[in-house]
Amino acid sequence: MQCPKCDSEIPEGKLYCPNCGYAVQIVPDYDADLEENLNSVGSDIAGNVNRIDVADNNKTEYDADSTTKEIPMVKKEDAGEIARQNAADNTRRERMMTVAVAGIFAVVLIVVVALVSKSLGNGSFIPQTAVDEAVSSASVNSVSDPMSAAVEVAMDDEFVNATLSEDSVSSDSVSENETVMGELIVTPEGGRYGEPENISARISYDNVSTANDEDGDDFEGIIYYTTDGSEPDEESKVFKGELPMPVGKSKYAFRFLDSSGNLSDTIYLEYDLEYEGITSPVDAANIIIATLINDGALLDIYGHVAGSLGAYTYICDSMVKSGSRTYFMIPESYEEPGEQKARTGTVYAVDAETLETFKVSGSSDGKYSFEVFY
Repeated sequence: MQCPKCDSEIPEGKLYCPNCGYAVQIVPDYDADLEENLNSVGSDIAGNVNRIDVADNNKTEYDADSTTKEIPMVKKEDAGEIARQNAADNTRRERMMTVAVAGIFAVVLIVVVALVSKSLGNGSFIPQTAVDEAVSSASVNSVSDPMSAAVEVAMDDEFVNATLSEDSVSSDSVSENETVMGELIVTPEGGRYGEPENISARISYDNVSTANDEDGDDFEGIIYYTTDGSEPDEESKVFKGELPMPVGKSKYAFRFLDSSGNLSDTIYLEYDLEYEGITSPVDAANIIIATLINDGALLDIYGHVAGSLGAYTYICDSMVKSGSRTYFMIPESYEEPGEQKARTGTVYAVDAETLETFKVSGSSDGKYSFEVFY
């Protein structure tokens, strides 16, 4: 091949002229079949690609066989505005999430406050008006600013602390009763006895003892007692001197009311009198029945009397000491058929040593008078 520029001979296979350095351009031989195949392939590809229309900075891309909407391309001058809009949308979504969370918190807090206020009732440290205002405030503020609703529900620390402090003072401030002055002394002590002892009670003030008079009054207090072991109060019997010790087992309780209106502690005592003498309480009662029959007051040992369906009964219930002598005390009771037995007020006595019979009077104050009865 000759160089087109300097007509020098270029060796076969060389692409540059060895004389002038000219680059040889090799044009391939034309192949009609290859050209036809290339055109056919290009047509097939063109039928399957998207058509692109370009006009004045606005491009639209779509598939000729597709039913989807057109997808507008973004203009350069609109890119900044779209970015700002996306940022605004993200901010809006974050605020909506905050609103939802704050709203749920406000509702939960309102429910808790309402339940606590209801459970505490009138003693609640959160007033009902505060709950109502919190609910109202939460419903209004949850739209504009949900966090403010939660703030409205929360109680002011100062108010809560002050109210709790007041409640603590009111619950802890318990008035203490004044100390009862004086000491109640009851004799004899509880226990088992073979000989009777008169039961007495007195109030001691600084080793100075006082006793109730015949009316049960004392310048420093009143002594109350019961005979069933229950705690005495101001409705109980008033102690007026001495009491005879019951035969068998008995229970007593004593308490006194001082001049300031304070009740003392209660003293509980139990006695068990089993007399060990020449006769028994049952024999003493039979002696009285025999004496009354002999006197004509009774028809029989069952206590019947003329002109009456009822009957008198005589049971020794206690023993007393008077001076050096000991007596069986035997009260008289009367019972009509179908009615409850009741005491008549008459009391007889039998000397435990001599077995003499007496009619007793003046026993209400513990000071007895014995009149011989035949």
